[in-house]
Amino acid sequence: MDLTIIKSLLGESIEVSTTEHFAIIHDTGANYVSGTSRTLEHAYKQFYEAFSLAGFDLARSTDRLVWICFPQQSKFDEYALRVEGTDLSWLDGYYSTLTNRVAVVEPSPRLLQRDKADAPLKPGNWVNLVANTQRHEEVLPMSAADSQMDVARLTHELAHQLAFNSGLQKRGIMYPFWVSEGLATNFEFDWLAGPGLADCSTARHDCLIKTHAAGNLVPLEQFVVQTKVPASASRSRRYYAQAWAFFQYLLTERGESLRSYLHRLSSLSPGQRTPKVLLREFTDSFGSLDEIESSWNAFLDRQARQAQTSADSTSSTLPK
Repeated sequence: MDLTIIKSLLGESIEVSTTEHFAIIHDTGANYVSGTSRTLEHAYKQFYEAFSLAGFDLARSTDRLVWICFPQQSKFDEYALRVEGTDLSWLDGYYSTLTNRVAVVEPSPRLLQRDKADAPLKPGNWVNLVANTQRHEEVLPMSAADSQMDVARLTHELAHQLAFNSGLQKRGIMYPFWVSEGLATNFEFDWLAGPGLADCSTARHDCLIKTHAAGNLVPLEQFVVQTKVPASASRSRRYYAQAWAFFQYLLTERGESLRSYLHRLSSLSPGQRTPKVLLREFTDSFGSLDEIESSWNAFLDRQARQAQTSADSTSSTLPK
């Protein structure tokens, strides 16, 4: 690993702290390293357990996965510009398929040292946030909704990195948006928050329900072949919420087809593919869009009913 660029930004006194599965590059004396290390190793274990339970046969990288933690946003911005060749100043963290590294602005040590970090993560216990508004071809990002969401930010980026190092995804392959971001958003969690899909107050679930009720979800014929995020912040939130729910729908109700689909994509050669090809790949694995659309809408209706039941239950317990 060439540290020249990193040293030019962080100085010669940078340190590389290693854990069983990660190499974390940081400035000397950083007080967040212990918490970050603990978070990554815990989430690494949870990732493999969760996807193994879902029926996936995952590989493990023989090399430590690299994370770079920058103490300042300006250093992070400069690194991204020099390495990725694009302005990523609207982000505070991203995974790059080009370098296979994650770069983040310094996490909050207070939130990474929670005692609840050892609590088991269940497939239905993935907490969800609103993510960023754009993406670059080689960059899979998530900019946290606020500074209190460091754990969710790290686990989102870790999910991207592990997906591309476990065989779930393959670097260089063009993936629809719902695959990469749907997978990563389903693995976000925050040990300060409640359960994911079962908790109807979470940001993504709330956004999904409102978007569905307003009739603003993207038709599947368009959504399953989309590879980029719209620039509009409000539309982006809706896209991320839909990707989160759609991946979960396929994982829980069409798991075998999802495994087959991802395996098929991983066997492709790198390069661009047309929407027509992307759609054919999808229907070959999952069946006709009409059938999927009907099942998907039933899934959404169930989520809406559960959200309403939860809201009614909460309201009935409030003092009159």
